[in-house]
Amino acid sequence: MPTALRVIGQAAARGGRPGDAMAYIDEAIAAAEAADNDWEAGLIQATKAAIAVRQGKLKSAQRAYETALEILADNNRWGVAQVEYGMGTLARTRGDADTAVRYYTDAMEIFRELDAWPEIARCQAGIGWIAVISGDFDQAQDSLAEALRLNQIGGQRLGIARGLEAFAALAAARQQPERAARLAGAACQLRESLGHGTGIGPRIEEVLEFARGRLGTSAAAALFAEGREVTAEDAVGFALGPDQDQPGPTSAAAGEPAWTDPARSAHRGPGAQTPLTPREHEIVRLIAQGLSNREIADELVISPATAARHVANILAKLGFSSRTQVASWATRHEPSS
Repeated sequence: MPTALRVIGQAAARGGRPGDAMAYIDEAIAAAEAADNDWEAGLIQATKAAIAVRQGKLKSAQRAYETALEILADNNRWGVAQVEYGMGTLARTRGDADTAVRYYTDAMEIFRELDAWPEIARCQAGIGWIAVISGDFDQAQDSLAEALRLNQIGGQRLGIARGLEAFAALAAARQQPERAARLAGAACQLRESLGHGTGIGPRIEEVLEFARGRLGTSAAAALFAEGREVTAEDAVGFALGPDQDQPGPTSAAAGEPAWTDPARSAHRGPGAQTPLTPREHEIVRLIAQGLSNREIADELVISPATAARHVANILAKLGFSSRTQVASWATRHEPSS
């Protein structure tokens, strides 16, 4: 009963009904206390805090997070990490970047222990956004890249859209208007395909305003439209590729926009040394056979989350952005079994 009420409260909050959400959450708290269910009581308090942050009730959110942490500290490490992530978002909302990064980092350490890759992606995205705002572009690139790769591997398309949006903001912060406009278009298109309105929220509007100011309205609009025409996979390849507006000559296939050539930064000739571990070489061969993360996990007797983490590491080490690229690379570099 308390779990169901918590989930309904979360759905109401995401649906833009914070008043209804809080009513369900208060009912869930009472049900958890009546059932003497500390595990659920802590998670409900964390949900209450997250809703309060959305409402701008930051003091109430702080109290609820502190209560949740006290309840969960001895019985639910995943819940503790969720609270720490939430407290990071609260600190970020207050403009306290150092505290936010500390909470995100603490939460991420636990999530890595638990192989909770969606939550790792969220923490990295939070750290990345803070780095963009603070001007630490190298940190922003690293954190946002890991978040984007994890979301791509896991098929989290809304996470991919948010990642492209973050990379558009990073490009704007780096004074790269062409790159920013293209990524903004790709992010908007993906959001729209998922049913999330027009996709042009305040962050994207800021990026487009910057691009218009630097390039002119017509040029910015043309680049934005170009970004809307590419696939999500190509947009990810561009986001993770060379950090420049004009990528120069590429080996893009006929008909593929040059700026989306996913292999331009990752080509390795035959016989090139790679930093992959023996286990990662094994997983590369399974990817080449077309196995999914779950099928790889079954084959190697590991958890799907561990398989996903290995795949993310392989993509990062080889400089790729898709499993197709890994499979193609394997045909040239992996001995046939």
